Amino acid sequence: MSATKPCGNCNIKHKTSELSGPQHLCKECRRNLPQEKCTFCCIEFYVTSTVNKSKPACKKCAEYYTKFGDPKNCEWCKSPSAFKGTKCFQCKTAEEKYGKPSRCEMCKNTAYFNKGLEAKKKVDNKSLCLLCTLKYKKELHRSGKFKRSSAEIIANKGSSKSRKVKAESDASTSLQCSDIEVQVDICGHGGLDDKDGHERGSTMEAILLTTQLKEEIAALRRQLDQRDRDLIEKGKEYNELRTEMWEQEKKLRKKLSDENMEHEKRVEGLQAIIMELKTNNSRLLKLTQRNSRKSAPTVLKAALIEPEPADSS
Repeated sequence: MSATKPCGNCNIKHKTSELSGPQHLCKECRRNLPQEKCTFCCIEFYVTSTVNKSKPACKKCAEYYTKFGDPKNCEWCKSPSAFKGTKCFQCKTAEEKYGKPSRCEMCKNTAYFNKGLEAKKKVDNKSLCLLCTLKYKKELHRSGKFKRSSAEIIANKGSSKSRKVKAESDASTSLQCSDIEVQVDICGHGGLDDKDGHERGSTMEAILLTTQLKEEIAALRRQLDQRDRDLIEKGKEYNELRTEMWEQEKKLRKKLSDENMEHEKRVEGLQAIIMELKTNNSRLLKLTQRNSRKSAPTVLKAALIEPEPADSS
């Protein structure tokens, strides 16, 4: 009996082989749930709970962001998911399992880990890092309809030609011509296969390039939106600082005017005291002058009345 495990979203038990991805979701949940691209590790994930619309993050990156704060760019894959140290958790895990990385054929980053021939065959024997592998597989899945339609066309052509060869081979008079036509049809069929394979390869490269350009445009748009938000925040901070400076200037002006008024009051009080002192001084001078005038005649009279000294002889 095969092992069963509950789905990460609906909690209904399914076979382990039916659950996919690190979130362990069943086929029905994968079909119905929306997908978002993680801001940090750049890997798409299924949204099973409420996420931040400005910075959508997978479960693991959200935990690390809460614990360690803003991350740095990874030394190898260049994704902004190095929360602890200089390497992201995916590159650390891959290094422990597969050793040092080499250069990726698509993004040219040193982020390709050699996981063996089986893993390489799934991406047409290309040396791709994790992010480029996911992109390549996604484009292969999207171009599956093109592959099926081209295969059906080739099969229809082959069946019609085989019926023609069979009909002509029944006639004994044209046996040799039918043999030649069979050879021509076989060669033509092989040429179509080569041509169709070349077209599929060029179409895949064009699809991958288009997807990569779209992702770069989306990343640039996100950067522009982030810069716009930063400018708005800085504008708010500038307005707050300007208001605070205006309030402080208003308080300082009021304080200065109060001090000037107090200084003027003190000066006026001192001037009143000085005037009062001058008035008192002038009064005292007048009194002293009067007193001196009154005392002068009495002194003169006393001098006149003073007797002459007696003669000693």
